[in-house]
Amino acid sequence: MFEDQADLVQTLLANNDVFQALHQEHQMLKQQIAESGRTMDQFSVERLKKRKLQLKDQMAAMLAAVDKK
Repeated sequence: MFEDQADLVQTLLANNDVFQALHQEHQMLKQQIAESGRTMDQFSVERLKKRKLQLKDQMAAMLAAVDKK
């Protein structure tokens, strides 16, 4: 995720609590989705995927805002 902006991501992870929280939740959801195969219904999995995408969009917006400076 955001491989082309790895340095900026690391900077934000180290210095921005909001970005760090978004990233942590995104990683948690990524793991839950990967492990959900047998334990969750499809509706629940789709809900997790939508939330994960929202988090990614928020992080992308933060990266874009910092990158413009």
